[in-house]
Amino acid sequence: MIFKPAERNKPVELSGETIQGETWDSKDHRGSVVVVNSWASWCGPCDKEAPHLVETYQETKGDDVEFVGINFREYSVETGRAQSKAWGYKWPSVYDKSGSTAIDMQGKMSITPSTAVLDREGRIAVIILGAATKKTFVGAIEDIAAEED
Repeated sequence: MIFKPAERNKPVELSGETIQGETWDSKDHRGSVVVVNSWASWCGPCDKEAPHLVETYQETKGDDVEFVGINFREYSVETGRAQSKAWGYKWPSVYDKSGSTAIDMQGKMSITPSTAVLDREGRIAVIILGAATKKTFVGAIEDIAAEED
């Protein structure tokens, strides 16, 4: 689902401790297109999607495109960290044992996996529910990155 600029809500306020032991806050990444992916080790479709995300990251990362994960309702930080490493995720993931990030993401990421592409103002511009492919991810990222400021 793509939201035209006039249809977008206020900026997302996503923050928290990452599985890497650091703090991540969406406010610090305004000015960049941010890809937010909700995933978990127990999620079969996430496993299927993981190689597509890694390829997308390698193709699109740069000064104006960043990635962050939401390790959603994971058993433990250690499990999330191990799974992230096994899948080859090179980006931070906010640890969300309680499921509260669903509220932070304005209720739009209703299943796992889900992916949001935030515009440079931090607003949700694209929502992808369910596992997706590199083609879908790259297309969404390029469309939002091409928008005028």
